Amino acid sequence: MKEISVQSDVRPPQGNPRCVGLYPWLSMVANDSFVVEGRVAAAAARVSFFRYQGLKRIPQEWKCVQRTEGNGLIRLWAVLGE
Repeated sequence: MKEISVQSDVRPPQGNPRCVGLYPWLSMVANDSFVVEGRVAAAAARVSFFRYQGLKRIPQEWKCVQRTEGNGLIRLWAVLGE
């Protein structure tokens, strides 16, 4: 088994990285959209959308819609559901 070394005097980063909003969901209104590059980024954006919905920071009647635009770009919308 590989040995793991312990390092002292390494300061943790400032702030809580989980609180940093990478995707602009909270500043959007219905039918706004943004573009990400790649399927992994689009999946992460959708996860953040549903997480914010679970925290009741995005209206429950909104839906996350995505479409591929080409060249690896994917557009995501926050739309009012039916």
